[in-house]
Amino acid sequence: MDKQTTLLQPPLPPFGRAESPAEWGILNAHDPSLIEADGVFYAFSTGNNGQDLYQIRRSPDLVRWEYVGQAFPDGAALGPVLAQLCAVYGKPVENTTLWAPDVVPAAGGGYWLYGCFTAEFGNNYSALFLAHAAQICGPYTVAENLVVSGGQWGMTPNAIDAQIVYGADGKMFMTYGSFFGGIRILELDAATGRRKDGFSWDDYRSGRISARQYYGERLLDADDAEGSVAAFCENVPVFPRHTPFDAPVLPPQHKNFYYLMASRGSLFRDYTMRLWRSETPGSFEGAGYGRAGKKLSGSCTWRHSAEEPGFDFFAPGHNDIFRTSDGRELLVYHNRTRFGEGWPHYLFLSLLARNADGDFVFSLNRYAGERLRPVGREELAGKVFDAILLTARDDEPVYARGGFCLGEDGSLEVGGEKKGRWRLFGENFVDMEYCGELFRGAAMPAYIERAGRFGVTISLLSEFPLFLNESF
Repeated sequence: MDKQTTLLQPPLPPFGRAESPAEWGILNAHDPSLIEADGVFYAFSTGNNGQDLYQIRRSPDLVRWEYVGQAFPDGAALGPVLAQLCAVYGKPVENTTLWAPDVVPAAGGGYWLYGCFTAEFGNNYSALFLAHAAQICGPYTVAENLVVSGGQWGMTPNAIDAQIVYGADGKMFMTYGSFFGGIRILELDAATGRRKDGFSWDDYRSGRISARQYYGERLLDADDAEGSVAAFCENVPVFPRHTPFDAPVLPPQHKNFYYLMASRGSLFRDYTMRLWRSETPGSFEGAGYGRAGKKLSGSCTWRHSAEEPGFDFFAPGHNDIFRTSDGRELLVYHNRTRFGEGWPHYLFLSLLARNADGDFVFSLNRYAGERLRPVGREELAGKVFDAILLTARDDEPVYARGGFCLGEDGSLEVGGEKKGRWRLFGENFVDMEYCGELFRGAAMPAYIERAGRFGVTISLLSEFPLFLNESF
């Protein structure tokens, strides 16, 4: 058992719809983004179910969550955003909810909230705005619109889903965009939180600046990606890929990487989280990642059949990459817990790690207080695991398969037949050869909800992800 975990028992997802927000907990959280303030964790998320102006949840431990209110309790505060958006849209807006916020500490004190408003679901009449509050829970006051977009179908980006990232030199950037016009990036002024270039909608509308100047560089030329989030990480170990399994693993190189994640597909059917990586902040489609990125998630379950009780990972996505002040890295995302259900969403967190290629992998288990730690070979060798292998298909749920045994001799047996090899190296890196394909991943402590106890999970990535949970 992992001695570093807090051994908190995470509550089972509430499958019904609680009427009172005070009873929601992780229920009704959509497009979540996390921030830590004064030792407490806060999740900001898209409005829904009558709480439309950014929902705020609070947690002392990243496991137990309490709904605490809205960022804009007075909708009149959004007047400046609505006025400009209505002028572009040409009529009153039809949407009533705020989407996909991100909150960061403000340079002069308090907090900056980066939010968005769209005129109508399914089009790109939208606005990204900056707001400020002295306290983390608000109330927030709108400062100005940063990007306004609309019309010219496919020519102008969708000005939604802002996320802030700080580069190696302390520069501040905002990624944004959704479906129309790809994923974009703008540099912000780290002292004011506003656009570094000072450009406005009037500058663009009058023709004084180009679309490229106003909307920023295109990070990703994809027509079905949204919910971008970027992270900068230093000294990431990258191990050689072609070391024979029976030879010592060669020492790694250490590199600095920018990571970009976004969700692709239909929010209601085949949503998946994707990964891109680059050594510079402006190009993410090279190095084998392409426009589609590496698939990190899909609709799947640790249940072995439809009849078995338990919850599912259905269309998980629109994630945040979150690092706590004490160094824990987590994937934060919304999830539906029943295959085929369009609603509701739940706030899910999972432990994040890197494989020997330097790519992110995540525990396909809800976070329960565990931390990354060295994993001993005795924790894996001779153990049997359940496994989930995702493929290119996203239109059918994937159920877990039992009988994956990591042999004492380094062999991988599935259902009693040898199917490959495995090795553990470093503190928790795992390489696995399965059916002739190399998967690289990490072993992590995890709370195995199906068994109701802590154990070990292994998350691996090749062209597609492979997840293993210790079987009890």
